Amino acid sequence: LDEAEILVQLMGKPLCKIMVPATATKDELEAIALADETVKAKIEGKTVRKIIAVPGRLVNIVAN
Repeated sequence: LDEAEILVQLMGKPLCKIMVPATATKDELEAIALADETVKAKIEGKTVRKIIAVPGRLVNIVAN
């Protein structure tokens, strides 16, 4: 199992799921999540305040 499905949340609400390498680090998870088209569209014009990345679990983006 070399890929993991990660939930991406915006302000704690589920937004989408992304496939990432199972060994992805926190920094890699952040980069992959921010590169996702769905995420880009939702955070457009907002300031990303904080990103909580839990490898193998989720990425939560705090933006306003």
